[in-house]
Amino acid sequence: MKRLSLFIVTTLFFNTFIMAQDNILTLDECIRIGIENNLSLKSQSEEIRKAGYEHSASRTKLLPVINGFGNFTNNVDVGTSVTDGSRMGTMLGVDMPYMTTQGLRYNTSVGAQLSMPLYNQTLYTSISIAEKMKELTHYSYEKAKEDITIEICKIYYLAQTTVEQIRLTDENIARLKALADITRAFFDNGMAMDVDLKRVNINIENLTVQRENAKAMYQQQLNLLKYILDLPLESDFGLVYVSADEMTVPELSGLSKDLNEFKILYSQKDIVEKQKKAINQGYIPTLSLVGQLSYTNYTDHFDNYFHSNNSNSLNKWYNSFYWGVSLNIPIFDGFSKQLNRKKANSDYIKIRFQIEDTEKKMQTQYDNTINDWLNNYRNYTKQKDNYSLAGDVYKVTADRYKEGIVSMTELLQDEMRLTDAQNNFINAHYSCRITELQLLKLTGKLDELSNK
Repeated sequence: MKRLSLFIVTTLFFNTFIMAQDNILTLDECIRIGIENNLSLKSQSEEIRKAGYEHSASRTKLLPVINGFGNFTNNVDVGTSVTDGSRMGTMLGVDMPYMTTQGLRYNTSVGAQLSMPLYNQTLYTSISIAEKMKELTHYSYEKAKEDITIEICKIYYLAQTTVEQIRLTDENIARLKALADITRAFFDNGMAMDVDLKRVNINIENLTVQRENAKAMYQQQLNLLKYILDLPLESDFGLVYVSADEMTVPELSGLSKDLNEFKILYSQKDIVEKQKKAINQGYIPTLSLVGQLSYTNYTDHFDNYFHSNNSNSLNKWYNSFYWGVSLNIPIFDGFSKQLNRKKANSDYIKIRFQIEDTEKKMQTQYDNTINDWLNNYRNYTKQKDNYSLAGDVYKVTADRYKEGIVSMTELLQDEMRLTDAQNNFINAHYSCRITELQLLKLTGKLDELSNK
């Protein structure tokens, strides 16, 4: 009857510990909240928005550019123009080898200028580069999301393991308390020594300390999870309970070639190729549409700007308008394009080496992760069997102890073996889940975490 009461108390305590928070966050909810709230991802999101603006800005270079202008000139010392005067001298019948004219002191001009590219291969390629840069920023954001997802999963799994450890520790304490009651009854009847009762109590105290340490560790893990999710420290929530008996076997489908690590490098390679193309296109002539509409005023007195014309003054505006095409033919730029092309070739070779190295590294990582998974799963299976076997052995020893066949020392030794088997079992379970997480990452199946 006492053992039943202890079991009920332990069960109620564990349920209170796990379900104290009405708000239970699933792993999928934690991932979603983390992606929405994480400050690092918010910064990456702004980079995507910025890349979109830069792409739009590059496309605006295809549109016409219209600028207004205005000039006012005060010729304090009016210049003199000299021209051939022989024709005028012949008409007047005088000897006039040259003639001079003097301008007016004040002149003003206002107008508008227009320019628009008609043909510019470098400009078209730069727009394509801006589009690739936007794509590269998106892949970097997706990789950051994956990193946050994995970090959240590791902490979530660790906290779940700690909860399971607390549950098993509570079971061990309840079992030892029941044993203490039996030993006390034996002692009262002269069938056990006082030292036996002390040994049991020492083990109970040790397990109690372990439980309190595990609780403190669990709270620290929750606080770390709150930080990553950008939740207030005073927020109250629990995690979905998972039993160490549950284990899923991932599908070994091979290393995914669609990983964001590869996408980033391939985008960088495309950008370098387009940069090389843009440099070579710098030798191609460009054609632009140009035009100008302007109004010009000349006068000899400043106050004429504020009065109507009279017979002795000048205050008149003259308009002009033109449009045409402008051809720009690059001939020599001081070897600038040649040097830039060499730099681009060096960048291209560098990115090719990076791609090759990353492909080999990721394949090696995948192979090693498979080996880790097989080894961890094999260890998990063995530890599960050992845990079950240790439980059976302890049960037999406990029954024999009640019958007075074995000593307290033997029973406590089997109890310690059972506790060790429990710890090894839940640690093996955690190792398998972490390895499975890495396999999901390398096979491009992290989205499957939403179904767990």
